[in-house]
Amino acid sequence: MKTSKPLTLLIAAALAMSLCASCAPIQPTATVTSGGGPGIAEAQAIPYNGPKARITVSKFTDKTAKGYWEIGEGMTDMLTTALFNTNRFIVLERGELGEVLREQDLAASGRIKKGTEAPVGEIEGAELLVVGAITEFEPNAGNVGGGLILPGFGAGLGMKTAHIAIDIRVIDAKTSRILAAQSVDGKAQDIGGLGGLAVGGPLAVGFGAFAKTPMEKAIRVCLQTAVSFIAQQTPAEYYHY
Repeated sequence: MKTSKPLTLLIAAALAMSLCASCAPIQPTATVTSGGGPGIAEAQAIPYNGPKARITVSKFTDKTAKGYWEIGEGMTDMLTTALFNTNRFIVLERGELGEVLREQDLAASGRIKKGTEAPVGEIEGAELLVVGAITEFEPNAGNVGGGLILPGFGAGLGMKTAHIAIDIRVIDAKTSRILAAQSVDGKAQDIGGLGGLAVGGPLAVGFGAFAKTPMEKAIRVCLQTAVSFIAQQTPAEYYHY
């Protein structure tokens, strides 16, 4: 007996759903490869309203040799925002410090209305400096083709994997001593053709091409783990503001 075209499409769609269920992507994960400290859930479980530490984030160094020239700047921006949002730190801007100095210079020139000028000598110093390096950046670390072509759809399904690894160090700005260090691997998977899941706000400059992809998931889960590490491993005596 000949099967009608609508019934054929229905059977194909049901088969696709069954296959997708069997190869569902794993949740994004971040593995601490050195260092240590509590997990993300533990760090985020309790709201924090206590003393804060004074901190700044230096630009991440890209050691991947992949040619993604802006990923270091983007990682710096995202980590700075994430640290601020923990409410555990007084985060000091250094990337745009030149703009602050220009505003103060303009005030010193006498061209700003009296009483509204930015005073000179009030820029705050950081006690803690976070430095980082991106050691691995693989938007297509693994691709497994599904080999399933649906009639009328013209596209196959496949599992895509992305991977990023970073090194983080927390340094005492007074003594240059390393207070804590950690390496983190972030990994995420997705089914090609079904779109990615954007977690949180927009990606920073340099990561726009990876929006709504497994790479975005890997970046975010990696940064979440790094922020948890910084907050938990910073010595208690630095929390005094």
